[in-house]
Amino acid sequence: MEWAFYFCDRRKKTEKSKSFMGKIFVTMWILFGIYILVLVMIMADLWSGIRKARSLGEVRTSYGYKRTVGKVAQYYNVLIALTVVDSMQMSAVWYFEQYYGNQLWFFPFMTLGGAFLLCLIEIKSIYEKAEDKVRLDKAGQVMGKIIINRENVEEIAASIKEYLNDKDDKLKNE
Repeated sequence: MEWAFYFCDRRKKTEKSKSFMGKIFVTMWILFGIYILVLVMIMADLWSGIRKARSLGEVRTSYGYKRTVGKVAQYYNVLIALTVVDSMQMSAVWYFEQYYGNQLWFFPFMTLGGAFLLCLIEIKSIYEKAEDKVRLDKAGQVMGKIIINRENVEEIAASIKEYLNDKDDKLKNE
């Protein structure tokens, strides 16, 4: 009769491990969905940027596409780091569940929060006006000219005057 108790105890452990494996499987699908949704938002921002460039009549260069690839790499580095933190948290949840019987949430909270913030950044980028981005780009170009010509005061003044005249002309046209 002793073997019956062993069999029942063994079955409970097997059910627990199946339950745990089910949680891992579902969590992996959640993480996959989070990663894909961030990629979808990056692609939406790329599409929006291409449309804005077309509307302004700008030539689309490989520089913008390289920036998108760099953005994907940066975002996924952040997501992978957050997933590692979540895996540590979920390991602790598993430990408490297995050895102490505590039921805690087995969910990648940090990855979801990070992905949410990255998606908000992309949404803001999509809704920015193309003219504002051009204005910032031109201001950056003027700053570059000032740095290059830091010894030549006349050239600095000419660059600033040209920038301000372009700005005034646009305000008059509106």
